[in-house]
Amino acid sequence: MKNTYVLTEAAIQLAIFIVLFLIFLYVPFLSVVALFFLSLPFIVFTMRHGYAPGFMLLAVALIVSSLIGSLLSLPVVLMFGTSGIVIGIMFAKKKNRYLILTVATLVFLVNIVLDYIISVKFFNLDIISQTLSMLKESFHASMQIMKGMGQEPPKEMQDRFQQMLEFVQYIIPSVFVLSALAAAYLTIMASIPILKRLNMPIGTWPPFRHIMLPKPLLWYYLIILLATFFPLEKGSFVFIAIINLYYVLQLLFLIQGFSFLYYVAEQKKMARSIVVVGTLFCFFLPFLLYVIVILGIIDLGFELRKRIR
Repeated sequence: MKNTYVLTEAAIQLAIFIVLFLIFLYVPFLSVVALFFLSLPFIVFTMRHGYAPGFMLLAVALIVSSLIGSLLSLPVVLMFGTSGIVIGIMFAKKKNRYLILTVATLVFLVNIVLDYIISVKFFNLDIISQTLSMLKESFHASMQIMKGMGQEPPKEMQDRFQQMLEFVQYIIPSVFVLSALAAAYLTIMASIPILKRLNMPIGTWPPFRHIMLPKPLLWYYLIILLATFFPLEKGSFVFIAIINLYYVLQLLFLIQGFSFLYYVAEQKKMARSIVVVGTLFCFFLPFLLYVIVILGIIDLGFELRKRIR
């Protein structure tokens, strides 16, 4: 009887997934929205029946997807299927939502890296190189238009554009990390309202003001900061690794800094509207973000919150 119930629900969740997958493939405007609901059938099924049936559902979904789509669409199914199973396991174990977000980000990141490697090695399809080439062609076309209008393009503008392209090539790993984080967050946020309607245990987000990073990150940041003072060959593995770790750690300390400011605002009983407007204002003045990064480092190192209490 139990096996019949599991198979019946597996068929229902598979049907839901197929509908979402077809929308993703063939409905232009809704495809982006449907993309972040692809994990939902796997989350629900895994929360109810465990990870082993979840992977069986994924295997069947891969077969069906290859029949209604193409081989190039299978990585999408694998990415959102595996992330859905992991999120379902974490929700079922009632883990902290920030921990769920972290683990889901790692799963998405592994999938993104593997998909990129496979597309380059087996399909000779390098999306990053093609995107950069398109940017170069668009820029050169703009320069030709300016010349045709009798205006000489400023050399400073061309130099800055070349530096920007070079910089983008170096921070591709950081872009992968941010993309994985965004995909994990949007997938979780899209699933939560429906999981609530199904009366499934999903917990709540701990207050943002209580976020505290692990203290060892301070030592990692110090090591990376010292490494930036050494002459490193541009484009080398060490150079790319250091620059990406530097920006990822800065992003983490930026989160720590904002968390500290939210904590102070809560202690001082500030209006939520003031806090939100202040946060948005910081993003319009980039130099303030560096101040908040430093504030996050100080908060983590010297435990400013205890002093405020």
